[in-house]
Amino acid sequence: MKKNIRIRCKRSIGIWAKKFFPISVVVSFLVITSAGCSLSQSKLSSLDTEIPVQNLFWPPPPQVPKVQHIKIIRSPGDIGIKQSWIEKALSILFGKEVDGKIILRPYGIYAESGRIYVTDPGMHILHVFDEKKKQYFMINTAKDTDLVSPIGVTVDMHGEIYLSDSILKRVFVFDKKGSCIREIGSPDSFTRPTGIALLGDRIYIVDTHSHRVLIYNKNNGDFLFSFGKNGTSHGDFNYPTHIFIGQDDLLYITDSMNFRVQVFDREGNFVSSFGKHGDGSGDFSKPKGIAVDSEGHIYVVDADFDVVQIFDRDGKLLLAFGSSGTEKGKLFLPAGVFIDEKDRIYVADSYNNRIQIFQYIKETTSVQNKN
Repeated sequence: MKKNIRIRCKRSIGIWAKKFFPISVVVSFLVITSAGCSLSQSKLSSLDTEIPVQNLFWPPPPQVPKVQHIKIIRSPGDIGIKQSWIEKALSILFGKEVDGKIILRPYGIYAESGRIYVTDPGMHILHVFDEKKKQYFMINTAKDTDLVSPIGVTVDMHGEIYLSDSILKRVFVFDKKGSCIREIGSPDSFTRPTGIALLGDRIYIVDTHSHRVLIYNKNNGDFLFSFGKNGTSHGDFNYPTHIFIGQDDLLYITDSMNFRVQVFDREGNFVSSFGKHGDGSGDFSKPKGIAVDSEGHIYVVDADFDVVQIFDRDGKLLLAFGSSGTEKGKLFLPAGVFIDEKDRIYVADSYNNRIQIFQYIKETTSVQNKN
């Protein structure tokens, strides 16, 4: 039986549906100023011990864990690269604020085939971490233009990088080495471009301040169509921010100030929605990043609650992880989220200046014993 515990009292719950477990799962986590929950024991002796290792799984025993904390990335050193001249230069430039940590205010994330792309409007750059090759580089200019507010990022099958800059009102395309090769749209096309996603030859661009989504041909830049307008009805938006395209080819969009998630088909036709404003379990206060795993579970970041809530396709809350704090597994004004082909969950822990990586554990997935 579900227990409704109010976030206003600094607690919330997540309940994984009975189809996943013999009994319902209740996960309590503290929000904003509170400490984290007590979680199941693990054998992750290779992880650092900022907090007890038993706090690295969600939900707590006696239930089977469904989310596992994997690692934290703040700088190239966290993927095995020795401190570079870039880190040293930034440390000198920014002093204690950077303190050897390349990431300052992470926002958007994309990850695939060992590469992790992180937009950082605080540093006005895009970070590119290559875990397989142990390489790192940054993008801070597009030809002769300095980036100002990089927000959304996605990558196509050829390795071309698509990046939105909300202040410059432009979407830039870079090759895999970071050289700008073209633009999509123009400052006249957008009011504030934010979340972006690819589906086939199309790029879907969320324009937050015009309350709509614009669709272009990603290869030649031709405008195709748009959908959405300001409002509260099905298909309307009130400051949409993030977009994720699931394996079902549906568009999952955070309709931020309507405090809901809306789902559309590839032509922009409304499919479904869920969510409401509130401080209870499954409610939203400041919804931001959104992603979908291989089994269709929908992950929504809430920056006010410092939590990631997981829903089924019908909008039923299954589980939540995270709580306010600076330790491993805790969050401070999180922003974007991305889920890769291995069901790894990447969360932009914005004001903790880091990316936290978690793993969704399927029924057939064994618990990992190391990073």
